[in-house]
Amino acid sequence: NSSGMTSSGAAAITRPKATIIVSIVAVFFFSIVSVRNSSSWLSSYNQQFPLHNGHLQQRNGSVAAIATVSVATKSKISTTERQQTSQTIINRNKTSTLGLHMCKCLTDDFPTTNANSIPHNNPKRLRWLHFPKTGTSFISTLWSYSCSTRDRYIDLNVNSQVCSNSPDGKRSALSMYDFVLMRRYPWEMYGAPNFIPDESSSSSPPVGKDVSLGLVGGTQHGPLSPNLQDKQFLQSDRYKKLVNKHQLMRYGSELMTHNITVAAFFRQPEERIISAYKDALHANGFAGTDFKNFVTKVRGARNGQCKIGNRIYLNPVQCFANYPGIAGCMSRMLTGQKCADALFHEAGLENVAEAVDIILNHLDFVGLTEDWNESICQFHRLFSGRSDSVTGQRVWDQPLQREFANVHKSKKATIGVEELDGFRDVADTVVYEAAKLKFERMVGNERCYKFMSWDEIERDLDNNDNANTPFLNVDKDGNVCHPLTCSDLGKQCGEWDDGCGSTIICGICDGGRAGLPSTWRVQCVEGKCVDYCPTWEEKGLWFLSNDSPTIMKEVAQSIETREQKYLSPIEAFKICDVACRGKTGNVPANDVTKAFVDTNLCRCGNTTKALTNITLSDFSSAHDIMTTCGDSKVFKSLRALSINDTQPICCPPIDEEKLLIGKQWKRLYSVGGPKLEGSYFAHIHMGCGSLDECQDVAREKGAEIAVFDIISSYCHLARNVFELDNLFSVTKDNTRRYILDLRNPEKP
Repeated sequence: NSSGMTSSGAAAITRPKATIIVSIVAVFFFSIVSVRNSSSWLSSYNQQFPLHNGHLQQRNGSVAAIATVSVATKSKISTTERQQTSQTIINRNKTSTLGLHMCKCLTDDFPTTNANSIPHNNPKRLRWLHFPKTGTSFISTLWSYSCSTRDRYIDLNVNSQVCSNSPDGKRSALSMYDFVLMRRYPWEMYGAPNFIPDESSSSSPPVGKDVSLGLVGGTQHGPLSPNLQDKQFLQSDRYKKLVNKHQLMRYGSELMTHNITVAAFFRQPEERIISAYKDALHANGFAGTDFKNFVTKVRGARNGQCKIGNRIYLNPVQCFANYPGIAGCMSRMLTGQKCADALFHEAGLENVAEAVDIILNHLDFVGLTEDWNESICQFHRLFSGRSDSVTGQRVWDQPLQREFANVHKSKKATIGVEELDGFRDVADTVVYEAAKLKFERMVGNERCYKFMSWDEIERDLDNNDNANTPFLNVDKDGNVCHPLTCSDLGKQCGEWDDGCGSTIICGICDGGRAGLPSTWRVQCVEGKCVDYCPTWEEKGLWFLSNDSPTIMKEVAQSIETREQKYLSPIEAFKICDVACRGKTGNVPANDVTKAFVDTNLCRCGNTTKALTNITLSDFSSAHDIMTTCGDSKVFKSLRALSINDTQPICCPPIDEEKLLIGKQWKRLYSVGGPKLEGSYFAHIHMGCGSLDECQDVAREKGAEIAVFDIISSYCHLARNVFELDNLFSVTKDNTRRYILDLRNPEKP
């Protein structure tokens, strides 16, 4: 019963105002040697606690036992460490004036005897089980794990908003930090070289089952695949229900079948539910009519109240938490179902025993949202170590400072658990307690995380003691070198010296940042992202040169071009306005129209209200690595741009629904798509080109596979191709890429 009330009619517990007394679930995990003894114990327990009969079951020689106890609700979690994380943190070793976040266990002399043994090899595949509202910020660590090395690293200090647009002028801004990182730092360019041997390498060709690939399976909220070799599961009612609803995932278990390393963060269940409520009623699993009914019930209640079954709830957050299928999210996702249960509208109790078994016996990494900093250090302790090429000893690099930041910090008013009026997510409380137990086992007796103020660091350096900070770049006089970020360098893209001997990667340009229609393109020019129109470039106008047609130069000179090396969208819109009006000082009106309208450079319509009072610097700042869509003057201005306004004609829009008709290309998916990878040797920006043009250049350069990124218009080419040994594809951008196998040439 997800409301926390017992079906046996137990007496209600008085709730003092200062401290709410609620029912919490404690987990006791018993190791049973004899199956017969365990069965006897299980029978005795179910007789003693009939309330939980049917929810307590034996799995693989172990029993997950549930007992209900009364305890005081903990105060709202806000640890000192988490407060420090919320401070402004700059990338790499440069932080605010506070100091440095450090992992003291990433040194040779840290005692590891009290903790679990450290694996000698990095995982071949790493899967993120991403429960909603448990920390999207974890992508900072995971993407850095894939795309950064000791001396060449990505700048994580990137604005978390995805600015999107469409050919018809619709624009939106969503906070999706995982998409932002994947778009700015494409895996083919910055991840693959760290895992897949280069085609020129003298080593033998890579084999799919033997080569490490980093993160697989996507970053969204996909559940673990169920174990189809588990006879107990195959005989369960849940299996039959999933089959009947055509919702059974048949990829094979990441843990039991494919030996994929799985990492997950867990969060106090009621806090997670409140966070989901605040995030636009986040309920991954509800869709279509189910989601519409759910939203109507939660938001459409009269006077903030709603009725679910025979119960009336007093506010929307209670309606959200008690809506059938919301509770038990983590329990379900561990066992093969989506977070929100749109199939059976159950509370996850039937999944608990299996979920606890998976946590304690099979998950390779467990992090706690409430203990974020220690969790990040533990991930690096377990997975980021490497063997020194000279000594052969294991060495670690310190995490980037941005990994300790909360990139999706809520700006909405705080809602406390008291608003839930005693509601408890029973199933996920069991799961969370098991995760805490696993976490403490992983940490051992000595915690790894430490925050050092600059005063402490300077004091150590003055005493010639850098045992805590061996990663700092310190000169002979004791001065610490602070690496420069992309923002410090004034760079929006490319790779640059950070001032301390390493390379900082600022990535590629994202076309959506300025808010121009998606038919426009953007490219990196000397560290700056330049929005441009490829068709105009082909005509010799966009980048001014002596080869530009005279009539075009005449028109361009009739407006202010600020003596720049290239035209900006501001000038392009002004040129089209001049052309469509047929007015310029030295060129006949008919010639202007013919040059710009008849040759498809401009579309004439209404005089646009967009780009009023916009400057070239406004366009440039829109691409700054930390500029939000809402802060971008250009993005806000272009919301006024209509498809019927006068404007330049750029690339033809791409219709993805018809894109693959008559072609051999296939769409890449996080799970279940084509299983090919290889050594990437070329990354070509295609301008207005799409699949056909990418295919042509791939054949010309002798590629074995081509991958086209529809978001960035990049064509990635690879040789030395191999096939993955399962259906969990390398995480790239969540299904906006297309792949072509060129190993068997087809007839033209």
